[in-house]
Amino acid sequence: MVVYLDSIFLLNSAADAAALYATARLSGLPAAGRRLAAAALLGGTYGALCALPGWGMLSSLPAQACAAAGLVRLAFGRREGFLRRVLLFFLLSCSLAGALMAGARLLRERGGALAGLDWRIFLLAGGGCFLLLSVVFRGGARHSAAGQLRRCRIFRRGREAELTALLDTGCTLTDGLSGAPVLTVHWAALESLWTPEERAVLSQLESEGAARCLERLGGGFRLLPYRAVGVRSGLLLCFKADRAELEGRSLGAVTVALSPTPVSDGGGYAALWGGEEGKEAESYAA
Repeated sequence: MVVYLDSIFLLNSAADAAALYATARLSGLPAAGRRLAAAALLGGTYGALCALPGWGMLSSLPAQACAAAGLVRLAFGRREGFLRRVLLFFLLSCSLAGALMAGARLLRERGGALAGLDWRIFLLAGGGCFLLLSVVFRGGARHSAAGQLRRCRIFRRGREAELTALLDTGCTLTDGLSGAPVLTVHWAALESLWTPEERAVLSQLESEGAARCLERLGGGFRLLPYRAVGVRSGLLLCFKADRAELEGRSLGAVTVALSPTPVSDGGGYAALWGGEEGKEAESYAA
């Protein structure tokens, strides 16, 4: 049997890149191009090794699960919800691999493969994937179906971060200085905005609190008081973004509050916005 390693490498790299990109979008994370590309190429190399004689152990389920975890770690780093992203990527990879194999067989046999398909296994596998995705990512899926998720871009000091924001009418957090709505973001989702020194301090935000972290940070940060259910008085670390965009529409120079923990239990979004969607929000920041 002839094995075309170059074709296997390219197909697996393309499938892993698509699965990683879809994982980023569904998880509300920014898709860092270089890290995603590196992970996809590593996944293509792994797929090519699995096709070599004597390397069959790499095709086992435990080995594939470990490989999936490694690719997700390389693409997105070690963040909260890591296991959920590994599960999502693994399911997407399996789905894409099955689709590629089915497509190739259909093209080769011109529809004859459907006659030999065991529909019970097909429906069981599809139903199982749907159940897992609906249970683990039900929150993000519900908001996505309701049209409440938006791509958001935040700019600060020449740097840019892209993430997914939820339009939350129940989020009434405002800046006490201007009365403008505040964009609430999990600090780790803005990783590309931070200097190494800022990243080291912000990684302690949950354990040390906003006030302690503010003492160790440079200029540009301040404290934002807030109230919530069960919290009579609290403080969030915040900064003024140079500008922010929601689906390409400007929000102006909004205040961004940094949440020490993820704002989504299912990982479908990384920010909350309760203000206007378009340019009219700029009037607050004027």
